[in-house]
Amino acid sequence: MGQVAAALWLAVALASLALFLRGGARHYRWLYRPGGDARRRRFLLRALRPTLHFALVSLVALAALGRLDTLAELPPEFAPARVAAIELVGGTMPLDLLAWSTLGGLAVGGVIAGLVERWRGRSVTLGDVESVLPTTRGELAWGALLSVSAGVTEELFFRLLLPLLLVLCGAPALVAAAVACALFGAAHAYQGATGVIATALVGAVLTLAYLLSGSLAAAVLLHVAIDLNALVVRPVLSGRVR
Repeated sequence: MGQVAAALWLAVALASLALFLRGGARHYRWLYRPGGDARRRRFLLRALRPTLHFALVSLVALAALGRLDTLAELPPEFAPARVAAIELVGGTMPLDLLAWSTLGGLAVGGVIAGLVERWRGRSVTLGDVESVLPTTRGELAWGALLSVSAGVTEELFFRLLLPLLLVLCGAPALVAAAVACALFGAAHAYQGATGVIATALVGAVLTLAYLLSGSLAAAVLLHVAIDLNALVVRPVLSGRVR
């Protein structure tokens, strides 16, 4: 019965992902009012959609399966993947060390990338992200909101729910993680082929952080930091924010 329930929820999760990929503004007309700032509505939509399609589905599925404990603890089903990750890097990585080293690296990288973008006069990114980059100081808060929204909702879905459901359906843990990373890349199809590949690779790094630390919070913090770097720090330093 457990495997059947996991298969059903996997179908629900994949259907939610498919709707996310197909969805657009026309599916959220109830958000729109006459007039107003179209860009702000677009930012709000980009924050709301993953909340509905990823976070809500993840929490309901985990609750239905009686696995809400996995929000705080690495699922035992991921043990083989964790062992492989530890063997790959030669040890585990505590959450606090991962957090500080990540923040430090991203801060330095963000400053360098922002100054390079200012010098070159254009964005230096692997993929088309112009539609989500803030262009005014008023939009920086929306960039921060998108960063937090994506970091929380996407990690719940792609680092926890999808791999867990795949493993419960019989897939090896490493295969489940790889499939989730590929789907994570596909969810960013709006960035073009290069962006999809780059995002899938970032997903692999986030998975590694999750497995090495044993905490989903590590992947969430890393994801939020990456997005804050791209959507707040670099736009300010590059001079694109008016």
